[in-house]
Amino acid sequence: MTRELMKILKDDAVQGRIIQGVGGFYYISHEGREIRGTARGILKRDKDILYIGDIVKYEMIGDDEFVITDVIERKNFLLRPPVSNLDKLIVCFSAASPEPNMYVVDKLCVGAETRGIEVMICISKIDLADKDKLDIYISRFEDVYPVFPLSSVSGEGIEDFREAIKNSNSVLAGASGVGKSTLLNKLIGSEIAETGSISDKMKRGRHTTRSVRIYELSNGTNLYDTPGFSSLDLPEIDQYELSDYFPEMLRFKGECRYSDCMHINEPDCAVKASLESGVISRSRYDSYKKMLEEVIKWQK
Repeated sequence: MTRELMKILKDDAVQGRIIQGVGGFYYISHEGREIRGTARGILKRDKDILYIGDIVKYEMIGDDEFVITDVIERKNFLLRPPVSNLDKLIVCFSAASPEPNMYVVDKLCVGAETRGIEVMICISKIDLADKDKLDIYISRFEDVYPVFPLSSVSGEGIEDFREAIKNSNSVLAGASGVGKSTLLNKLIGSEIAETGSISDKMKRGRHTTRSVRIYELSNGTNLYDTPGFSSLDLPEIDQYELSDYFPEMLRFKGECRYSDCMHINEPDCAVKASLESGVISRSRYDSYKKMLEEVIKWQK
């Protein structure tokens, strides 16, 4: 904290979480109601300094207005969408309409792993799914991450999912059209989040959530609603460390003949052996190989 900023802080400054930002204003939940405020000029000089989810110190300058004076150190953050202090990243994809791109799903998982954010898998629209295909999706992840097949139409799986995110700061991630806003409405119990349909022509979701917003659920959960996003900026990853962000491969760390094994063509590779025995999903392994090619290309 700078000396200039320390001078403007007052003893009566209180802490709160930014739940939304619109047009240069920020919203905080204060004493059971939402209030609007701005940031001190010293904070606004860096346009990226405030994220939805930030815990901030603020001072009331009226009955319903405040000014942010400081930002508490973040646990973690994402640049796009600009959110912070996450416990769980819920990777959502639909069992049908639109068909999921598993490589995109796996990149979201790796992006969360690199930031130390717990991953959960949410498979939506199971009421529209072919059972055999749904079983394939579930088996792909069930030994890697918690998997929640659910239907916002019938309500199947909703309560188990609600319990799993209890008392956490969680964000829904995934392509538009997979039903994130509909799921959010189901969890909140009211039609707060705007929903949209899938374009029949493009079979892609329209972007219905236009800004980041946190909804405070009654069970102590802060649920982040974001514009549909299907990727995270990956940090620079060493090619020899990429497999550490695949939990099913990390389990075999140290069991290969070579300590720097990349699990491609090396002999006596524990990961390849587990792949051949069916312990590791071949589809997940194919995503790893494709991602490894990208990482190696970035490093050249």
